[in-house]
Amino acid sequence: MNTMTDAPVLIVRRVFDASPARVFDAWLTHEQFQAWIGPEGVTCEVPVFEPRVGGRYKIIMNMSDGSTIPVVGTFKTVDRPDSFSMTWKWEKGEDDSLVSVSLRDLGGKTELTLRHDGLQTVENCDAHEKGWNSTLNKMGRLLTGANA
Repeated sequence: MNTMTDAPVLIVRRVFDASPARVFDAWLTHEQFQAWIGPEGVTCEVPVFEPRVGGRYKIIMNMSDGSTIPVVGTFKTVDRPDSFSMTWKWEKGEDDSLVSVSLRDLGGKTELTLRHDGLQTVENCDAHEKGWNSTLNKMGRLLTGANA
């Protein structure tokens, strides 16, 4: 049986032209999060969003083919503006995985490091890497538009 310690680990790093507080708020403010979460071409509804330790969330991904994929989880840590973590899983299916985000101030810019543990297979890790990179592209556009 795989555990989070021997499963593939996904790490994605990005630099955004915004302060750590601004990037943190893009993740943990309901309206902003709902505006960008989900890969490009996917719109999402976020009917449950409680960004505090122990708080829950639910994301409903509306796919281009008309299907929906619900994602659910619980916030494990919230340390504004430096980091947070949350469990992540398809509502029906896979085991919980853990998404940890840390933010580092680069003097007006922010380095974001997203670590996704517990994805179980290389294929699942690869699929989530594509999804997270596409999703972070959308967040970058939101941050740029908000700072313009």
